[in-house]
Amino acid sequence: MTAREVRLLVVDNAKDALAVREMLEGADGFVVRVQCAESLVAALTALAHHTFDAVLVELSLPDSEGLATFETIQRHARDVPIVIYTGTANESLALSSVERGAQDYLLKGKVTSAALVRVLQYSIARSQSLNPSRKPENPEAKVIGFLAAKGGVGATTVATHFSVEMRRQTRAKVLLMDMDCSSRSAAFLLKTESQYSVVDAAMNLHRLDADYWKGVVAATPGGLDLLQAPGAAGFTDQPSGERVRHVLRFAKALYGYIVVDLGRLNPVTLSLLEEVNDVYVVTTNGLPEMYEAGRVLKRLGDLGFTDSQVRLVFNRVSKSAFALGPEVEKALGHPVFWTLGDYSREMENAYAEGRFLDEGLTLRKQVALLVAKTLGVEQKKPARGMFGLFKLARA
Repeated sequence: MTAREVRLLVVDNAKDALAVREMLEGADGFVVRVQCAESLVAALTALAHHTFDAVLVELSLPDSEGLATFETIQRHARDVPIVIYTGTANESLALSSVERGAQDYLLKGKVTSAALVRVLQYSIARSQSLNPSRKPENPEAKVIGFLAAKGGVGATTVATHFSVEMRRQTRAKVLLMDMDCSSRSAAFLLKTESQYSVVDAAMNLHRLDADYWKGVVAATPGGLDLLQAPGAAGFTDQPSGERVRHVLRFAKALYGYIVVDLGRLNPVTLSLLEEVNDVYVVTTNGLPEMYEAGRVLKRLGDLGFTDSQVRLVFNRVSKSAFALGPEVEKALGHPVFWTLGDYSREMENAYAEGRFLDEGLTLRKQVALLVAKTLGVEQKKPARGMFGLFKLARA
């Protein structure tokens, strides 16, 4: 048999990883690279960053126990063969895992080097024959992030209108994921009440399946799903960025589009940006806001985002605001993708009447044009001359 290199993830501890490596060393035709993950979250992070030929799973981990461990790994390791590697106390659970899709199971202390090699070889071959490099039947969602250059620029309001319009124009399943730890603005605008938030999903990765997800997200009028911000459920502390990123990865298989209100740049936001396709940086024309926007744009560039992935949106633009528009673009070093007018008075009146997302609002109409441009749909010129004020919002 021709030697081949196999990347193997061992979900347990360094001691077991060493034992596995020693059993596989020198096996005829079998060269293995072993990586260890000592917790469920560490395993999910490894799966997000690397490609593995097989996974050895211990069912008892510090942050997960029993079948939930296997089922969570299975959801995040699509088409990767999973072999249970556990003690005799968990043999019945190992059998149940095989019934649910694990390739096989091995008992610690009783497995030989030859048996380990044989099980891995057969598992990998069987998996490849069942899934011969095929594309997933359901493509993952496109993830669009909204970043506020500074507090108070209206990024949440724009992101919420954007999500509603994305759902209306595409008829696809859309999720709005709110990451504002200090407020419940999106829930307020959508007139949605729920006792659950992104924290619940992040702290229950081992339970995260389609049924659990339905209980965590809030369905809103118009078919939009909302995963509430921590602040909406009374939490003010930020959840673990790695855990939230795995929540987002799970959700990508369930929706056509996911809009993430990222708030401002912070450690959690930086973690989530790895899963984001396009970023809309929202600012106003105030000097402090534009200065912060410039810093955000530079940071995104440093992270590897291209100009086409980063879209600068000016909000609350007055009619006299951008007489020196080209100079603004030059100063920020980035083209302006879109401008939204200052509709503060109209919005205040609408809020007083409980019409938060009314289709008749000028802001809603202008965001509808922004969504159309995002989707590549030819736009009609607005009835009002708002965009004529700022010639930089070009196709």
